[in-house]
Amino acid sequence: TILDEMTLVSVIIPTLNRPELLKRAITSIYNQAFNDKIEIYIIDSSSNEETKSLCENHPYKENRKLNYIRNNDSKYPIDNYVVGAKYIIGDYSKFLCDDDWLEPSFIEESIKLMEINNASCSVSNINLIKSSSTNEIKINNYYKIFDGEVSLNDVYKFILNDKSIPISDSASLMVSSKLKEVFTSSLKNIECSKIQYGFDFFMNYYSVFDKSKTYFLNQSLVNSWAGDDSLTVNAKLSRVSYCNFFAFLKLIDLFNIDIDQKNLELIENKIAIIKFKSFFSKDLKVLIPEVNYKSKVKLSLLFRNFIKKVLIKIKYLIKT
Repeated sequence: TILDEMTLVSVIIPTLNRPELLKRAITSIYNQAFNDKIEIYIIDSSSNEETKSLCENHPYKENRKLNYIRNNDSKYPIDNYVVGAKYIIGDYSKFLCDDDWLEPSFIEESIKLMEINNASCSVSNINLIKSSSTNEIKINNYYKIFDGEVSLNDVYKFILNDKSIPISDSASLMVSSKLKEVFTSSLKNIECSKIQYGFDFFMNYYSVFDKSKTYFLNQSLVNSWAGDDSLTVNAKLSRVSYCNFFAFLKLIDLFNIDIDQKNLELIENKIAIIKFKSFFSKDLKVLIPEVNYKSKVKLSLLFRNFIKKVLIKIKYLIKT
């Protein structure tokens, strides 16, 4: 079978003051159906010793090794990732958010998909768990994706036409050598990367642009937690969207991708909108990198987007 030879997978979990959520993430890795070796690296910048104690007292399991690394020099969300990147070793690696957890078949199915298709990245669908102090809602198969190779056109639709694809690095597994390459490159848009916006999109879909292939796995093998203190919940979605867009432009330039006229107009229009909004927002202005594209408003696109937003609001009002 594909997994007959001993394979090493590294899972890196940056964490901050969330030992109970982290315990769930670690348990999900220990419970993987994948029987070969998994090395888990906890990169901790917590203000107490609870996470360290959790790791030191975690039960032993064959072919699972839990490593604790203390990071005392963390100013931004990305800093634990930078430390963790040193531990991208073995055959396959991934980052996992400390509040997310994996279904038992995640690693096994992801490796099978990559090896069958000679791909360097696999991205699965997710279950989204919206949690508050009063209730919890689980949305299964959160994204409308397909089984198969992700194309440039799929990425264009996401960035330029507001389609939805899995962004979280929790949803992906990569060939380790590719993840090292991708991570280093992802940090070049430093202002977005500091606050951990855009860089996970960059990692998940880099292999589409360099033609080493990203494949979708349309099974919900990752559970993404959206609790009260989740980065997902508390992030300004417009900022995340803009940073994903800047990461997209970086990938286009990095691999000299030819853009057709229609998509070029969408890019120029989006740049114009972001720059206009930045006049009223200092934190947005800081995020904007140097880009090799013009800023040009297209009125027909503005009108279309306005109508789309109105229809979305009407649909929401009808549902509620």
